[in-house]
Amino acid sequence: MDRAAARERVLADKDTVIKRYVDEESLASIARAYGVLDAWLTNQFITWGVPLRTHAQAMALWRQHRATDTESTFRR
Repeated sequence: MDRAAARERVLADKDTVIKRYVDEESLASIARAYGVLDAWLTNQFITWGVPLRTHAQAMALWRQHRATDTESTFRR
């Protein structure tokens, strides 16, 4: 998928994209899923008036999700 088509898909799925972010999915994860750059998606959120998480908030969510992940990455 080319970059322009990926961006159009984000714009068409605006409500879903915002909901995924509000439901605590990371901006980077959403950007990867749609094939767009993090920076472009950040700018879209700003344009749409979506409050962005601070780095501290993003890290707290990451730690929380990681703690609830039942699959260990430890090799035994």
